[in-house]
Amino acid sequence: MVPSHRFRMALVGSLAVLAVLVAGLLLAVHLLLQPQRFTALLETAASAANLKLKLEHPAHAELLPVPGLVLEGLSLSVPGHAEPMLTAARGKLRVPWRALLGGVPTITQLELDAPQMNLDELDGYIAGLPTGRAPWLPQIRTGVVLNDGSLSSHGRIVLADVTIKIGQLEPGRPFQMTVSARNASALPISLAVTGVPHSGTKVVSLEPMQLLGDLPGYGHFDLIGHARWLGGSRAQVAVAGSAGAPALSLNLAFSNTAGPAMLDVLIRRPHQQLDAHFDPAALLTWWKGLFSQGPGLQPLVPPPLAAAASASQVTFGTVQFSGLSVRINGKPAPAVSKMGQPSHSAGK
Repeated sequence: MVPSHRFRMALVGSLAVLAVLVAGLLLAVHLLLQPQRFTALLETAASAANLKLKLEHPAHAELLPVPGLVLEGLSLSVPGHAEPMLTAARGKLRVPWRALLGGVPTITQLELDAPQMNLDELDGYIAGLPTGRAPWLPQIRTGVVLNDGSLSSHGRIVLADVTIKIGQLEPGRPFQMTVSARNASALPISLAVTGVPHSGTKVVSLEPMQLLGDLPGYGHFDLIGHARWLGGSRAQVAVAGSAGAPALSLNLAFSNTAGPAMLDVLIRRPHQQLDAHFDPAALLTWWKGLFSQGPGLQPLVPPPLAAAASASQVTFGTVQFSGLSVRINGKPAPAVSKMGQPSHSAGK
């Protein structure tokens, strides 16, 4: 049966009224949320961290499934730098329903889609932090979710399909962060960080802290210890636990509080042991130099590390060594204050 002319007119009129109501509702939501309040909140937080926030398009309101503000073309950069440290195609600020009443701007969750992190810019930002600056805890009273992201260095993708979920970050409250990604060989990586943050005038710490995860080629690891930030780029990390398959005992201690950064590595498994002490940046520079030398035989420069390794028995193909011991002292490592080994029972 063909609808009558009167019915068609009524249907068109109803649709027009519905469209006007929807448009009016969206306009009311926009006016009540006042997107500029929330973008100003983000810009202030970025500025406090000596970073610059930029949006390609003004933020606009979104009502469903929950009220929020949509951010398009977001970038975060170090002032004066040409390349951004973080970019995202789209982001969303989830806000409570009470925000529609025009109260104090509160964000319940920050979501970023396809974020891209430039590790070179991040390194430059960390290195540029003033040493004398007092540490501060960047409190997160809401959740942060990064979906389908990537990490790049020197123009190459280091990690892809990165998903990061960060929970509440406030002094004295349990904190959790989970990370999943794929490396350059498309192999899965997972990491979970839990702990209790503490904030003081001279140090910000996460202790006790637990690291759980899986790395391609190395297997599962379970480490417990602490991480401390003393302001600027000065930090200390000490963890201990088990890693790999078959499992080995692993102790790591990093510190750059005085002089060059130093990393202590102690690995133990039955009849095998490795004890190394080195500056990670200096060792990386030496390693890259091995592949950048010109043609011809170049003088061999010993690696800048102090290390000792021993094994009761080692097999290379059909060759077997017994009572193997190796010691390297290519460059005496400067003394560094020990942080003390973390208790493996911490946080249990």
